[in-house]
Amino acid sequence: MVDVITSGATVIAPTMILGYESSRPTRTLIHDVPGRSDPDATLRPAGLRKGRMTLGFAGPSAESDSASAESVLAGAVAFVLTSPDRASVSMRFVLPDGGALSRVLDPETRDAWMVEFDWQEVAP
Repeated sequence: MVDVITSGATVIAPTMILGYESSRPTRTLIHDVPGRSDPDATLRPAGLRKGRMTLGFAGPSAESDSASAESVLAGAVAFVLTSPDRASVSMRFVLPDGGALSRVLDPETRDAWMVEFDWQEVAP
C-alpha cells in the first residue's frame, strides 16, 4: 500500500517517504521551592508532534509530481497523512509559520525528486 497525503479531494502520492522525524515539546512545569531540596511539579502532557518530512518521487512523472506536491503543500490548508504500513506516522498536519518547503533534484540519478518540509501536527 502507498502512503498518501490528502487535503479534501487533492491527493499527494509520493513513491515513498524517504525521511520522517518528529519531536514533542514537554510541558511539565518545575517549581523550585525556597528551603526545599525537592521541587514541586505541575504535570502536563506533552504537546503535539512537529518535525520534518522528505517525500521521494521517482519514475517518468517524478518532476511534475514533485512540482505538484510542492504547489499543493504551499497552500494554506490542513493535510492528512495516511500510512498503511506505519500507522504511528498517520496524522493531520499543517506547514507552520517559519518552516521551510523545498524541492530538490537527486544529484546522483538526476531523475528522482524530493520534496522536504517542516510540519506541525494539529488536532483532528
